[in-house]
Amino acid sequence: MSSRCFALVLGLLGVALLSVGCDATARRVRTDLCLRCNVVVVSFDTLRADHVGFHGYRRPTTPSLDRLAARGVVFANAISQSAWTRPAHASMFTGLYPSEHGLVAVDRNVALDPRQPMLASVLRANGYATAAFTGGGNMSAHFGFDAGFETYRSPGRRLADGLTDVEAWLDTVADRPFFLFVHGYDAHRPYRSTAEDRAAIGIGPTPPSMGINRACREARGPADLAPYVDEYDAAIHHGDRAIGRLLDSLARRGRMDDTVVVVTSDHGEEFLEHGTCFHIRSLYREIVHVPLVYYVPGVDARRVPQLVPASVSLAPTILDIVGVGKRLREGPSLAAFLDGRRVPTFDYVVSETAIRYPGRRYGHVRALTGERDKLIRWTLEQRHEYFDLTTDPGETRPERQAARARPLLRHLDLWLAAHPPRDVVVAATRMPVRLREELRELGYVE
Repeated sequence: MSSRCFALVLGLLGVALLSVGCDATARRVRTDLCLRCNVVVVSFDTLRADHVGFHGYRRPTTPSLDRLAARGVVFANAISQSAWTRPAHASMFTGLYPSEHGLVAVDRNVALDPRQPMLASVLRANGYATAAFTGGGNMSAHFGFDAGFETYRSPGRRLADGLTDVEAWLDTVADRPFFLFVHGYDAHRPYRSTAEDRAAIGIGPTPPSMGINRACREARGPADLAPYVDEYDAAIHHGDRAIGRLLDSLARRGRMDDTVVVVTSDHGEEFLEHGTCFHIRSLYREIVHVPLVYYVPGVDARRVPQLVPASVSLAPTILDIVGVGKRLREGPSLAAFLDGRRVPTFDYVVSETAIRYPGRRYGHVRALTGERDKLIRWTLEQRHEYFDLTTDPGETRPERQAARARPLLRHLDLWLAAHPPRDVVVAATRMPVRLREELRELGYVE
């Protein structure tokens, strides 16, 4: 542990060695596992880890991802830093936690600070061609996500919508290392699929007649939403087919031997496991446990069981892998996991979300996820829930008065002192009407 982190622990707690990222930051080093290799990052929006084949799901939802995972490093316990699209992706691009970059609450029309170094800008400054093809909405350039990208387009909601543009762009960068970011809302409501997807996972050809919003309001429990989970799974398969096409495009161009491929998600989806549907509001496991796969040429396939932060680690890890170096603010890197060296320890991983819809009292929510226990704290409501994950892995039996929660509450205070929230956020320009409609369809604007 670094002296700075150790002193902070002593000063605030009077005890030593409670680490939420301090230890990981101190051990971060360059590894150059794939020096100046190309980088492709695929963000499969709203994909919860337990609905993915390589995590043992009962349905064949992700055959393309499963094939990539068989060649890559799978992080089995990867935890997102937020419960919705904008803050989680901002953490992926900057290495900062949501409170630090300022994109936390769902009702605020704020953008990333253009002065903040981001993954694309660092790679571009080091000679990389940069392009992104996204599903728009919360990934719109309106929110500052286009910083550092020479090409930034949002051709449609789903992953497949941008593939023609992706393939055309790949043909223009044969003489330069490139960074390609691809994103789609395939698994986001409203869930959409084709007959091919439905047949592939073994469900009937006809979707439910009732809309998912009404079904969620009228359902008595998760079992009543089984037909909508079917729709979610079919939509996942649709996105997976697009990923297969992208990987095939790279292989046809002979780029799999010099390209790092990362596939992850920003958050999962809830189907009344904890009383609500969709995401944003809560930080339970079905929301924050996400898939995370790194394919690095020359690195042996393996499965990493340790707890890791999925979002804030993405940019630092990629920069380490390709040898660009540490040009972002301090952030945890997972590169040591890839080459088998002594790995960092994440005792707990922090996630954050906030919602301020008029008349609703959700406020700011933070969670500490550990290997054996977990704490969720609602700041506005001044309450918390503690879970013993060894006996309650589904986080269904909160121990609100548990004495074991007290050190985790102090632990969270320590983390907040080390990661102070931004006092000033950057207001975005007036939101375009088309973007507002995109966000309304996704459920972010009422």
